[in-house]
Amino acid sequence: MSPLHRLRRARRGIAALEFALVAPVLIALSTGAIGLCLVIRARTDLAQAAQSMAQLIAAQSAVTPSTIADFCTGAGDEMAPFATTTLQLSVASVTNSNGTPATDWNDTSCGNGGAISNAAGLAAATVPTAGDSTIVVQASYTFHNPLALVLPATFDLTAIAYARPRANTTVTYN
Repeated sequence: MSPLHRLRRARRGIAALEFALVAPVLIALSTGAIGLCLVIRARTDLAQAAQSMAQLIAAQSAVTPSTIADFCTGAGDEMAPFATTTLQLSVASVTNSNGTPATDWNDTSCGNGGAISNAAGLAAATVPTAGDSTIVVQASYTFHNPLALVLPATFDLTAIAYARPRANTTVTYN
């Protein structure tokens, strides 16, 4: 029997060869799926943090920088187990005055986020009649993907949340 014929009939090691060919693809797909799940979880946590912050402020009749800082800490707790070093929350109160939505106040102390540039425009649908008011929270977060094999290393996530004041027609800022 010729050596070439024996080589064609040999089956030892084929499973190892197939595994060596398929394993990198499976590892890449698995880490990509896990990384994507982490991004989705971070996005969901960010939306929940923004909504919690909006609800906490809307439940007050007045807020101060100190209460905003406390609510910011609570919103940061919503992001656990993710680090909150890149979490930024900006808050605005928008009131419909004589048929035109206008920004009453802005707070950017939570993570040094910028002021919400178009808070009145964002909240226009939530304040349809004169005297209506709403709290707008804009959240941003840079997610650092620990499994950046397939997906990008960072994702810039944003969320916007709205809440109507509970105690008064507007929430004042002192």
